[in-house]
Amino acid sequence: MNKVALSILGLAALIATPAFAADMAVKAPVVAAPPALSWTGFYIGGNIGGVINSNSGTSNFTDTLPGRAFPAANRNNATGFLGGVQAGYNWQFAQRWLVGIEADGDYTDAKYGFCRGTIVPGVCGDTGFGTDSLSSKTAWLSTVRGRFGAIAMDKFLIYVTGGAAWGRIDTTATQSCLVGGCGVSPLATAGTSSSSVTRSGWVAGLGGEWNIDGNWFARAEWLHVDLGNVTSSVSTAGFRGSAQTFSWSRGERFDQIRFGLDYRFWHG
Repeated sequence: MNKVALSILGLAALIATPAFAADMAVKAPVVAAPPALSWTGFYIGGNIGGVINSNSGTSNFTDTLPGRAFPAANRNNATGFLGGVQAGYNWQFAQRWLVGIEADGDYTDAKYGFCRGTIVPGVCGDTGFGTDSLSSKTAWLSTVRGRFGAIAMDKFLIYVTGGAAWGRIDTTATQSCLVGGCGVSPLATAGTSSSSVTRSGWVAGLGGEWNIDGNWFARAEWLHVDLGNVTSSVSTAGFRGSAQTFSWSRGERFDQIRFGLDYRFWHG
């Protein structure tokens, strides 16, 4: 009886061993999930795009002899190329939120010009009373901004941004009164004045970024820059020592659409 029982147990063991081995073979090894992308770190990059320079204000011709002024409202819009570099640092917190600081500098060629008569503002050209003209060009724009945004699916960022802005504006104002003088003065005269001013103001905007490969990130953003009021003028000597002045005071504002590429030096 013992021999029969031992034989049955041995047979059962032989049958169970292959089944247990096969069951062990089909179990896949446990693979750790890759770590989530970290947005924390320094980055540097470049951008290109376009800019719209909107300005509005009042041009004026004044003559001290009769003590009269001839103001006129003027508005100009200019478009131009924009291109430059940016650098910054991001801090990612609570998995999906980001704060950062960024500085940039961009070259631009946005420029505009207009002309007007001295005492008849709507007339462009010297009809015997003189003409005034102005040309202006923005050489560069720069900002330092804070950023705050939300991260989606580890690879996408939507953010708002704002801070301080600077820009250099080059202006030439010309007064030409060679036909019959300026305004009521009969003296033929002409003058030109050029100025280059660096203005400060504020900037605000929004944008988006996405991780395209490892340390490389692409971006698209809109920024609105307000550099406040800029005044340019030119004066000539008139009849009996009077001063005749053409001036243009306007608010300088810019809307930038930029596309860029960043390289981040560290990521998790």
